[in-house]
Amino acid sequence: MKTLLWIVLLPLAARAQLVVYSVSGTTQTSIGSTYSFGQVALNTTSSVQFRVYNTGSTAASVNVTLGGAGFALTTPALPYPIPPNSTAAQALNFTVAFTPSSTASYSASLQINSISVILVGSGVAAPTVAATAGCSGSQFNFGSVRVGATSACAFALSNFNPQPINVQALTVNGLGFSGPAGVSLPLTLQAGQSVSFSVTFAPQAAIVYNGTLAVGTQSFSLTGTGVSAPIPTPVLQFDSGAAASGQQRALTVTIPGGSTVTATGFVNLAFTPSTAVVKDDSEIVFLANGSRSIPFSVAAGATQVLLAGQSSAAFQTGTTQGTITFTVSTTAALAGDPTTKLTIPGTNVIIDSASASKERTGYLDVKITGADNTYSAGAMSFAFFDTSGKALTNANADFAAAFKSYWANVNSSGSGFSAVVSFPVTGSVATIGSVTVTITNGAGTATTGSLTFY
Repeated sequence: MKTLLWIVLLPLAARAQLVVYSVSGTTQTSIGSTYSFGQVALNTTSSVQFRVYNTGSTAASVNVTLGGAGFALTTPALPYPIPPNSTAAQALNFTVAFTPSSTASYSASLQINSISVILVGSGVAAPTVAATAGCSGSQFNFGSVRVGATSACAFALSNFNPQPINVQALTVNGLGFSGPAGVSLPLTLQAGQSVSFSVTFAPQAAIVYNGTLAVGTQSFSLTGTGVSAPIPTPVLQFDSGAAASGQQRALTVTIPGGSTVTATGFVNLAFTPSTAVVKDDSEIVFLANGSRSIPFSVAAGATQVLLAGQSSAAFQTGTTQGTITFTVSTTAALAGDPTTKLTIPGTNVIIDSASASKERTGYLDVKITGADNTYSAGAMSFAFFDTSGKALTNANADFAAAFKSYWANVNSSGSGFSAVVSFPVTGSVATIGSVTVTITNGAGTATTGSLTFY
């Protein structure tokens, strides 16, 4: 008798197959049964992204659970469906965050369907980061740095723990900042050890820059301000000739080597009289606008500054002894202070006109029109002569109080004056022919010359 044996070969049931990776940027690393977060600074968080693929031929429904102090799980809605032969876009992505609160070792159980992974990590006191030169503050501020220049800040990275610390990452991020320089990573800081490194700030525009310095899981702010290169100190010059009252002078402004930027602003003048009799001289102004400020502009690279659109600006020196001070106001940075002074010296009384009259019965009148930029005129002497030129008599008087009172009430409109001095005469004035007047002020004496009585 024969027995037939039938063997039927059936295909195995199709099944899903999961694989797990850690993800950093575009890099995926397959993980085994244990994953280490390494050393993490106390009360800071180290987060790791995990990605689960389904390399099997059927769809998978994935659940994820986590148990263990110090670790936290963030997932999309679970269970999560993953199609067979999934792509990165179809895979399950979730995050585990490790935040140690004490200097101890930590572990947790991560369960992904039937896959078990033990997560481990340790809490350590963070290494300290301190600036030693070149920047300041807890938000490390490099201050203002000229565009095109560089400024380096030196740092000390120190371990004050009783055990070594591994520093895996030390990075600088942010436009304008570069480094670190002077240190090799990864490194192990022994207990009590410090290492030095530097970060460079190189602004390319006149703006505020912000960046970060990352030391392991710690992050520190970096900031700095780019400022335009200062404009070379403007040079203020006047047309040739000695300065004096009653002039119209021309002011020009130039930038040696050319301006580093396009700039605008004002050239201003102020006046300080040499006397306390008056406080100002309202006639000292720019002629273009009748004021004490005139706008200026200069193009980048130009050496000539335009004053109200012109290459020069005329101004009046007034009629008062003192100092005219010229300043520049602008929002642009200047390499130096361009303030320039023009000294108006004191002079003898200027006599514009003088006359002598005996038309009034019983009086001799002498009229003098002039200016005294020292505001100190007072003493006057009068030498009388007969019609043949023979000296008759001299008269002296001090009118200082009268002059001072007059100028105190003219509202700083200048040092001009018109004075009439009258001499009462008893008897005939027919033989009195002329008079010469001498006026004295703080700068010297001035004389009218011979004035014929009419």
